[in-house]
Amino acid sequence: MTRSAAIQIGPALLALLGPRAAKAAELSAADWEQLDALASDHRLQPHLHARTTRGEIGTEVPAVIAARWRDAHRSNAIAMLAQRRDLLLAGQVLGAAGIGAVALKGSALAWRGYPAPAERMMRDIDILVPQAQAPAGYHALRSAGWDAPEMTAGQLETLAQEAKHLPPLRSPSGETLELHAHAWEPLPAPGRFMPPTDDDGLLARAAECKQLGIATLAGEDLLAHLIVHAVYSHRFNNGPLLLADVDYAVAADLPDWPRLRERAIRDGWQRGAQLVLALVDHWRRPGVYAHSGFGDLPDAAILAEAGALLVQDVGARKDITALAALQSGGSGSVRSGAAGQGRSTAGQLGRRAVSLARSMTRAPIRASAAQTARLDRWLAG
Repeated sequence: MTRSAAIQIGPALLALLGPRAAKAAELSAADWEQLDALASDHRLQPHLHARTTRGEIGTEVPAVIAARWRDAHRSNAIAMLAQRRDLLLAGQVLGAAGIGAVALKGSALAWRGYPAPAERMMRDIDILVPQAQAPAGYHALRSAGWDAPEMTAGQLETLAQEAKHLPPLRSPSGETLELHAHAWEPLPAPGRFMPPTDDDGLLARAAECKQLGIATLAGEDLLAHLIVHAVYSHRFNNGPLLLADVDYAVAADLPDWPRLRERAIRDGWQRGAQLVLALVDHWRRPGVYAHSGFGDLPDAAILAEAGALLVQDVGARKDITALAALQSGGSGSVRSGAAGQGRSTAGQLGRRAVSLARSMTRAPIRASAAQTARLDRWLAG
């Protein structure tokens, strides 16, 4: 995708998620193909199909694109049932071992917030358990037939202390599960701020979700988790599903906004909350920012750059993070997918030298890296 196309297609895709969908009326057939490819990369096709059928897009979608969205929605409906089945099986295994489990992110949102679970695609299943019980939970799932690396109790205890989740487990039917000892990283990447964890509080306030059949985070905790995960863990590279996630999370359980603001200020993620809610207000649900009472909107320039980061190249996310760290002084890091531990930029550059060299020649990737670096500075105040 060329730089000019990226500027046009990214905002058009974001516009389809809310009241600005008229932007898509100007797209050519070739533009629609690029938009659909971007929607596929960011797991938006099932939700866009549902918005189309509900008349929420308000612009004509080419028949071939609409058919792909319909097929993606149908396939995801089946996938969500399979993931729910394995989520409940995992919950039963953990429960039998005396370990309470709370479903995070996609599972909770799909069954509790979205109009239908088929609209919300998931890469994997995320379950939060108490840190002290995470190693036992990992062993219990392996004993029940879930495939995962064999690790000693000491190795698992170290990971449970220092990493967000233990190595992924695969169910007998092939679904991937991440057993979280923390809702977000307990240790920040070098040179970056990470809000303090409150895992005991999150677990204590969680409640059974009748639609899902397992406990999920309380409403304000779910919203806080979405904000911290998107901004501080991922610098918006987890994509534009965030806009729908936050919208439906707020609608499902209206937050006590003063209490949420106080919490964000106390724990240092006020700027992240302002930026996320401003993005939702701009692209998805006008008025939500005013209701939140978070004060003045973020500057238009940082808002635009955060929106662009939502639709960045999915395949280049690790390179974008590493290049942004270089632009920020070389002290940042990326995290390993299996253990979630920080890795030094120098070491990561050595392992990704070929990919980074190629990425440095691509203007959209360089632009995303520069935007990420500026976001880092803005978050730091």
